[in-house]
Amino acid sequence: MTEEPRKPLPFEPDTAKKPKVAKPAAKKRPPVVMNKPERPRSNADNRIPEAVSKRMITRSVVCCGIPTLAGIGIFIGAYFLALNGMRLPNVVVLLVSMGCLGLGVMGLTYGILSASWEDTDGSWLGLDEFKVNFDRMKAGYKANKELRKDMDFD
Repeated sequence: MTEEPRKPLPFEPDTAKKPKVAKPAAKKRPPVVMNKPERPRSNADNRIPEAVSKRMITRSVVCCGIPTLAGIGIFIGAYFLALNGMRLPNVVVLLVSMGCLGLGVMGLTYGILSASWEDTDGSWLGLDEFKVNFDRMKAGYKANKELRKDMDFD
């Protein structure tokens, strides 16, 4: 009886010595240029201006700090009330504290997006600046999404 050589399983290494065949050279795509500035950019061009940075910090401290401190204060206040015999339902304390902490996170975002990038400080609440900066952020997100779609080689 003659035995036929068995086929190797897909996960087994190929033990038969085969002559190496040169693979065809893959076509190289030209590199995708992300940014073509008309002039050389320095690190100073990429930084947030000092005045804008101070406005962002100030607004973020106010818009984030107050709700965050309130959330922590509610939690601590509920603890002291429980020590004095007045128990609040745990769910109420949890939800109110988490709501305040969530407002703190949203306040951080609002504080950054409501800062004016102009030479002026902007309005007290920063609603107009928020709208402008939010629209800029959406436009940047869409442009980045399109760029990623163009760079997809599959």
